[in-house]
This record gives sequence, structure tokens and C-alpha cells, in this order.
Amino acid sequence: MNRAPKTVVPVLCYHSVGDVRRDGTLRWAVSPGDFDEQMALIRERGRTPMTASGYAAVLRGLAPLPPRPVLITFDDGFPDLAEVALPVLRRHGLMATAYVIAARVGVAPPSDGDPSLDWDQLRELHSHGVEIGSHSRSHRALDCLRPSELHQEVVGSRQVLEDGTGTSVRSLAYPYGYHSIAVRTAVRAAGYSSACGVKNALSHPDDDVFAIARVLIERETGIAGITALLDGTGWPLAWRGERWRTRGWRAFRRARHLVARRAPRLSQPTSGRRGGSTAGGKER
Repeated sequence: MNRAPKTVVPVLCYHSVGDVRRDGTLRWAVSPGDFDEQMALIRERGRTPMTASGYAAVLRGLAPLPPRPVLITFDDGFPDLAEVALPVLRRHGLMATAYVIAARVGVAPPSDGDPSLDWDQLRELHSHGVEIGSHSRSHRALDCLRPSELHQEVVGSRQVLEDGTGTSVRSLAYPYGYHSIAVRTAVRAAGYSSACGVKNALSHPDDDVFAIARVLIERETGIAGITALLDGTGWPLAWRGERWRTRGWRAFRRARHLVARRAPRLSQPTSGRRGGSTAGGKER
């Protein structure tokens, strides 16, 4: 494991704060009591909370790094972010960044799906200092999409969120952590100033502003896991570029995606339907 530099920047990635299964599992749902304890620890440690865009300015050399920085981010945009997490963040004086799936905001979920924030909740989050970022339009694996589809997911989501909140959306989090050179190029061209991946690694001042490393916080992470993160131990330092296994996994997913797209046309050539699939899991 790499030796930690003088300054590491833990970037925490939460999903749900509650005791309800999300995506069919409790793995990504941190209990409210645990979340409160974790936020209290961040405050007690004297950490300086930053938004993704604030940290991006540091990575670009436009602002100094504050002492003992930390980022708290949320993916997907479940209602408990406003109902449960926001009061805890406010009580401890912490700021955060919420990456929201644009097409789900204010839309009733399918019978077997999870609910999302509505527009009033999203605007409330912003009014209390939570940065609103894009988690794409519909949460598809961006590195498997055609250019036109990628444009809709990246550009379309930003337009929807900016129109709905009345604020600039400057940061994006890649669904499942998946990205590629083409995806990062599209994100830059769309006007974003930063993007978050996953990697389960510690960020630092030399990190890639369009692939900021985050650590997934799971239900079982607990206070010990957060303590290790704040101490800069237990996780590797973020690396630049891609590992070979990441490229291999992308090649497999693209092949699977292509097969799924073609299958309906082969079995029902006159139906006009198109299949599609999205990858599960998170980039490691």
C-alpha cells in the first residue's frame, strides 16, 4: 500500500441514510444513528468540510487547501437525504454535495423501485448549502453508451437540474463509478468543472479533477471505518489513469451491453424495440 502524503483528502460517498433497503439491499443504507455518530466524529476531529466544486478549485490550483479537509457526498438522491441526513449535517455544521439522477426527481417510482427527492426537497438542500451535482439523467453506465446517448445523460441532466433548482450544476458523479476518456471528454465539453469516480481510495492534492477518488461508505463501515479514513489509513492513495483490470471489465460490459441491445432486434425483427442493460456494482 502507498504511504500517505502529508495531506490526504477523504471523500466519503454515501447513498441512503435509513433502515430501508435500496436497490434491494441494506448494504448502501447507513443507519441514522451511525450517520449521526460519523458526522459528529468529523466535527470533533476539526475537519474542514468542502463541496466538490470547492475541492475542484483546489485541484486546479485556484484556491488553497484548507486544513484537515473532508468531502461528504451522496449519490442517487433518495428522499432520506433531505428528511434524515440534512438535519444531521446542519446540526454539526457540515456541508455536502448531492449527486442526483435528474430524470427521477419528483417522479413517482415504479412499484418495485426506490423513491427520489422531489423538487422542493432539492431546492431545500441547496438553500442550506448542499451543492447539487448531476448523477446523469437516468443512471446508465456512461462508458457503454453511444455519443448521442452520452450527450443526453451528461448535458440533458445538467439542463434539467439547473432549470429545476435555479442554480449552476458544476460537478458530476459517474454512475457506478464508470468512466473513460470519451466520457471525461464529454463531461468537460458539457461545462462541468469536476467529476467524481469511486476507486475506494484516498484523494489528495494531485488527484484527477475529472476522476476524484471516493470511498464508498457501507452500512457496516461503522465509526472504526470512518476513523481510519480520517487518519488516512486502510485505503490506498488514488492513482491517475486506469488499471488494466478496469479496462478489461469495461470491455466485458460493453460486449454484454451490445448483445443486450441487439437481442430484441434479432428475436423480434419487426417490433422496433431496443434492449439495453446497465452494469451493477461499483468501480473498485
